[in-house]
Amino acid sequence: MAEETEGSDVGAQASGAGVDPAAVALALTGADRLEANAYLKDQRAFIADQRHHLHEQFKQTTLGTFSLRLSVALKLLTALLGAVIVVGLIAAVWNASQADGMVVDAFSVPPQFAQDGITGEIVADDLTDRISAIRNIAVNNSISSSKDVSKDSTEDVTVEIPETGVSLGQAWRYLRLWLGHERHLNGNLRLTGDGNIALTVTLDGERVAAVRGAPGDLERLEQQAAEQVFASVDPLNIVLYLSAQGRDAEALAAADHNAQVAVGPADRANAYALWASTTRTRAGDMTLAVARGRIAAELDPKLMAAWREMMFASTMMGHDEEVLRQAQAMQGLREEDQPKNMQGPGFAELVAEGTFERDAAVGNFAQAASEDPCLTTCPQNMRSLARAEYAARAHDGAASRARAAEAATTGPLAGMVLSTLGFDIAKVRYFSDVNVEDWPAAVTAARAYEADIKSDSITRPGMKAARLLIQTPPLLAYALARSGDPAGAQAAIDATPLDCYDCIRMRGNIAAVEKNWNGADHWFADAVQQAPSIPFAYTDWGQALLERGDYDGAIAKFTLAKQKGPKFADPLEMWGEALMKQNHSDRAVAKFEEAEKYAPNWGRLHLMWGEALGFAGRKDEAQKQFALAAGLDLTEADKAELARQSQSKG
Repeated sequence: MAEETEGSDVGAQASGAGVDPAAVALALTGADRLEANAYLKDQRAFIADQRHHLHEQFKQTTLGTFSLRLSVALKLLTALLGAVIVVGLIAAVWNASQADGMVVDAFSVPPQFAQDGITGEIVADDLTDRISAIRNIAVNNSISSSKDVSKDSTEDVTVEIPETGVSLGQAWRYLRLWLGHERHLNGNLRLTGDGNIALTVTLDGERVAAVRGAPGDLERLEQQAAEQVFASVDPLNIVLYLSAQGRDAEALAAADHNAQVAVGPADRANAYALWASTTRTRAGDMTLAVARGRIAAELDPKLMAAWREMMFASTMMGHDEEVLRQAQAMQGLREEDQPKNMQGPGFAELVAEGTFERDAAVGNFAQAASEDPCLTTCPQNMRSLARAEYAARAHDGAASRARAAEAATTGPLAGMVLSTLGFDIAKVRYFSDVNVEDWPAAVTAARAYEADIKSDSITRPGMKAARLLIQTPPLLAYALARSGDPAGAQAAIDATPLDCYDCIRMRGNIAAVEKNWNGADHWFADAVQQAPSIPFAYTDWGQALLERGDYDGAIAKFTLAKQKGPKFADPLEMWGEALMKQNHSDRAVAKFEEAEKYAPNWGRLHLMWGEALGFAGRKDEAQKQFALAAGLDLTEADKAELARQSQSKG
């Protein structure tokens, strides 16, 4: 019984509820009821205690679970906060490591200057503003970038880091000094014994500028010091700044100095490329510019700027074969191989220039009319005029007029000759007049173009002289020859050099106008020899052979022109005309169809296409081409032919 009771107690403790079997037995056997009641009362009290104990255990368990969850949450929050702090520190370290450029610290000045309001902070502000202005002028005239300059303002941040006595601004400055690449500029303004003032500037502890003068000349001295400082930190862009300020002799001297002191092939190549550019634009010496550009390319064949300078100088000499070769060389160069300051926008600029020159050189005029000859170094009106000119050369009169009108919205265009290529509103009119064979108007436009170059107040004399020698005489001479002034044409073309491709080509065209076929053959052969990869002389030669009735000879030249300029429409159109002369109208249609891909809005093309279709018996298709021709620019002779075709149909 004792074992059973003991076992029951254990069961009750385990279950926490129920009636003891011993109590039931006493009641059933008639034992003393009082004793039984007392025993039952004790059991009830025991059960109550057990319930209370279990309730307290449940509360403690619930509280423990909540405490555990709260602890986990706090640990997670602490970890997250720690992660944020770590990320912030990493970001701060990264930003500090990328800190670059130049920071101007406060200068020391004499007490009497400070009393008059010229404090060290003000001198620092002045130099910061002046150096920034120099940088902006240089960058606006450059395809490269230049590092920023700023005033050190970290001391203005005064939040203290606890237990260090160091402000956040100071900590950030120390971090930049430790990990970054910033250069710090400071110095002093002092009185000299002769009553003048001296301004000395140091960069990272080394003196980079020292100027002196009268106390009233402080602003001039600050400007001189700012230029000396900028030259020390950005010796290439200071050349462009001086050029933009019209200080050509100083710009050339600075470019020369850079080339002499540059260390390493890459830096020397970059310096020589800039020297070539300055020689071209400021001295106007194209031969010397090409020579210096060639040195740059030999030092670093991957440097796009070297090829660009040779390309532009060759353009100004009329060396079209070299222009094409250099433009093609630029197409295979990579951005990552360029100096860092010529990556990004600078690289995009060089790519645009090279692509435009390449397309123009091979007669892909429709494509050139959709491109920009430059991006960051020229205004919008130049880009619009370039598109207007090449739309005209692609025989799209409507598009040319629209682009010219677009250019005019930016301001007056008369007297403005823009860029190395000499984009000009009069030049646009010239090619439009040539398209419709209005030769007197073309003469007027050529003379206006010449006058615009002469009156240009921006271009340096050397560049103007090159344009007047190379760019205007061929245009004027051809228009004079076609308008019935052979003497004037000969006088104009005789003034041009014999190594200029367009000049030689136009000699051939003038001879052809005069039916001097032997002379035409001579000059065209010379032009082809000078520029075997350019399609224009082959095309002109083919046209001359077509006019004299040598259709097979003409087709042979047009075939060569097509090989050199696959997207040049003119030889394809005239090839079709030659086939028509040979009574091969069906084959001519194929040539006109191909030409239409590259000059879809050429009035004469659609007129001749319609005639070829008519001869082939495809009357309905012919009328569609005649309808297209009627809405496009035509010469007076072509208008008469179109009217005759319309009457014939009627």
